[in-house]
Amino acid sequence: MKISSKTKISKLINENEKTIEIIGSINKHFKKLSNPFLRKALASRVSIAEAARIGGVPVCVMIDKLKEIGFETVDECGCESVSPADKYRLNNKTHIMRKEKVIEMDVRPILEGGVDPFEAIMTQLKTMDDNETLLIINTFEPIPLLNLLKKKGYVYETERPENGLVHTYLEKDDSEAEKEVKEVVKETSAFDDVASRFKNSMNEIDVRDLEMPMPMVSILEALEQLDDGQALYVHHKKLPQYLIPEMEDRGYKWVSDEIDDDNIKLIIFK
Repeated sequence: MKISSKTKISKLINENEKTIEIIGSINKHFKKLSNPFLRKALASRVSIAEAARIGGVPVCVMIDKLKEIGFETVDECGCESVSPADKYRLNNKTHIMRKEKVIEMDVRPILEGGVDPFEAIMTQLKTMDDNETLLIINTFEPIPLLNLLKKKGYVYETERPENGLVHTYLEKDDSEAEKEVKEVVKETSAFDDVASRFKNSMNEIDVRDLEMPMPMVSILEALEQLDDGQALYVHHKKLPQYLIPEMEDRGYKWVSDEIDDDNIKLIIFK
């Protein structure tokens, strides 16, 4: 299999189970991917380049290790060294973090329990005022979460005060909030038209009985399994707001049909 810095970790694992052992030898925190829940929650969202940032290692180190188990590269890794003591801003270099009132949230115990802290972090952010800063204490940089939050007007800063410890500061940026927010517009084609178009080439998944964040994780995983020209039919309780931007980024379109307050059908396609 040919890989690049943009290849998702989940695809590597699907191709070769030894991937977990290999990247675990680079950084012990990646050994947690042997946990099926964390594998679904993290691997499907993270590329090789992002995993390198999470682990605090150059991209080329990770790619060289993957070559040892038969993977081939198709581009230059574009790696850069990351010092454990480095402090850097990720998505808005002109913004100076206020840090007037810092609220700490240590998610390490949540992860050790085999649970994705995504929902707990989102719940905490909803309770905070705009002048408050959330400090997430973790063992790695939460790349998937940061990618989502920067689209919602948050800025963030990551510090690595010591090996195995990552501090991520999150706060609302007033200037970002004032910008016009692009609304997510669903595909204008009628639901029935799309259903008819993909009638003989549609996979199906029901996430109505899954606990958060497994609906989003399961849908993204199912999308990765689609062949060209296939669509995914989803039974859901509600329109998945956090999933929509992620689908957009991956080039997917969607239509929906709301049956009642707790039952909505989605068809996701390219």
